[in-house]
Amino acid sequence: MPPVTTGVRDTLNIGSSKVVVDMSDTIGLLQPNAEPFMSFLKIAKRNTETANSPKFEWLEDDLLPRWDAINLVAGYTASDTSMVVDNGAYFSPNDIIKVPRTGEVMLVKTVNSGTNTITVGRGYGLTAAAAIVNDDPLVIIGNANQEGSGTRELKSTQEVPRFNYTQIFKTPFGVTGTENATKMYGGKDLAYQQAKGGAQHKIDIARSYMFGEKKLDTSGAKPLRTTGGLLSFLTKNNYDAGGQLTATEFDNNISETVFKYGSKEKILLCSARLLTVLNSWAMNKLEVDQQAKEFGLDIKKYITPFGTYNLMNYQHILEGAVYGGYGVIIDPANVKHRPLAGRDTKLETNIQANDLDARVDQYITEAGLEVRNPETHAVLTGVTS
Repeated sequence: MPPVTTGVRDTLNIGSSKVVVDMSDTIGLLQPNAEPFMSFLKIAKRNTETANSPKFEWLEDDLLPRWDAINLVAGYTASDTSMVVDNGAYFSPNDIIKVPRTGEVMLVKTVNSGTNTITVGRGYGLTAAAAIVNDDPLVIIGNANQEGSGTRELKSTQEVPRFNYTQIFKTPFGVTGTENATKMYGGKDLAYQQAKGGAQHKIDIARSYMFGEKKLDTSGAKPLRTTGGLLSFLTKNNYDAGGQLTATEFDNNISETVFKYGSKEKILLCSARLLTVLNSWAMNKLEVDQQAKEFGLDIKKYITPFGTYNLMNYQHILEGAVYGGYGVIIDPANVKHRPLAGRDTKLETNIQANDLDARVDQYITEAGLEVRNPETHAVLTGVTS
């Protein structure tokens, strides 16, 4: 890693190799494509939405649940008609339900949500009634109603409120007046620091968007807020590879699950190790994303029978002994960059004190991350080979 300089840069701490040395006129900046995910959020305008308050909120909802299970250790015989289930509120009279293990179809006659008890007509079809065991899954396949009947019981899901905070990010840099006037190979150092500061600023936001946890701190003179990142929201589809990850394991335990809900095209943020593993058994299935290439992003497409992954090299964020074996799968339709109104990334120039013989600029952003419907995303951990 390069040495770190604290404070305003002067003619002594800029590094002698930049001043008078026979070298190329171009300075190679480490990680030029440093933050593909943040770049994607900003390029794809649909993934940026202005927040009108430092606490921004949204609602999540789903269709009525279709799956439940029997809840009696002893189970039920083929003639029992009263059954305790996990969630009685899922059912309504005249629902048609099926027991996948036996194939039996039943008609729901009455429901007691308070005791989670349903009464049913057994063998309601061609398949004969059979014994049902504890935890047997039940699926609501539809409903049947008599001729001339009135409206069925009204039932709906209730929206769940979610929220996050915007966070103020600052990346300052500066040079003395003397240093700024000194002729250097590669052009003015200030312009270079602006470019490098912009990349660093974007990476700082990206790290918070991955690892951050939301918090409102009122212990100081003014409020301090931090935004919650992806890992704090993605709690539904977590899979630990526990070492080796095979193609079959990836499809069976990850792709089948993550493409069940949401978009059929996802973003997969990859650690270096995960990229190596994917490349070892998916090489012939990888395609270059030409549209992303037009914006300077290096993205590969991995097509599976369940959906398509857009692979992004995220090794500069997902690194180290723990995160170096991670992969984070994102449904782009359910993730947004939420800058506070008028507070998206700006370069503030000449913010130094009036009597300071120097030039100080800074990048400043106040923004947070919106992550909807965790079921449409996933986190893969523990990949070593």
